[in-house]
Amino acid sequence: MFRYGWLTVTADDLAIWQQFPDASFTLVNLPSQPDAPEEFHLGAFEIPVAPPHDDR
Repeated sequence: MFRYGWLTVTADDLAIWQQFPDASFTLVNLPSQPDAPEEFHLGAFEIPVAPPHDDR
């Protein structure tokens, strides 16, 4: 249980995280019944750009 609902993480989400551990994901709220806890899943992700390599 997430702090304010359920967070569903898929195998594809985990594969992205394993390949890019610094990736930032967007949290997406899924429609739910009025009395049910909110449900979220991970949406689009952003991979940070690595700083330029310094060959001094």
